[in-house]
Amino acid sequence: MKKEYEKLVEEHGLNLTKLCLSLCNNSIDAQDLYQSTWEKVFRKYKLYKKEQPFEKWLFSVCINTHRDMLKRFDVRRAFRFNSSDEQELFLSSIPFYEEEKDDYISLHNALNILRREQREVIVLYYFKDYSISELSEILSIPEGTVKSRLHKARELLKKELNFDE
Repeated sequence: MKKEYEKLVEEHGLNLTKLCLSLCNNSIDAQDLYQSTWEKVFRKYKLYKKEQPFEKWLFSVCINTHRDMLKRFDVRRAFRFNSSDEQELFLSSIPFYEEEKDDYISLHNALNILRREQREVIVLYYFKDYSISELSEILSIPEGTVKSRLHKARELLKKELNFDE
């Protein structure tokens, strides 16, 4: 079983890392989320339904773990960098960051205005390319709720980023 777990981490670890960083925007909290997610996945692996794509299940566990973490900590701290150096360190880990530095900083700051539920759908829809129905499944909410959250989040981001239609 250990080999199977190692293979899962190898195959899905990078995508989980990216999701954790996108949700937390803080490398320390993202590392905690990453570790907690894998811990729950391995503890509850026998509940995983093999007909479902593993990464969807993994991301569901991650989202729920993130929600649990937010209940224990000050929500504002989880989405803010402690310093501009910490923000720079995080952003510099993104490929092509130097070429698009101003855009990344603006986008990160704009994402901070969103509520947790809105940020989740934006990150999973745009950065992980999940469909509305897949988001509904991952987040355990109706498709209409996913659409509503996406719409509200887009409107807030447009306003924050000064985009006109």
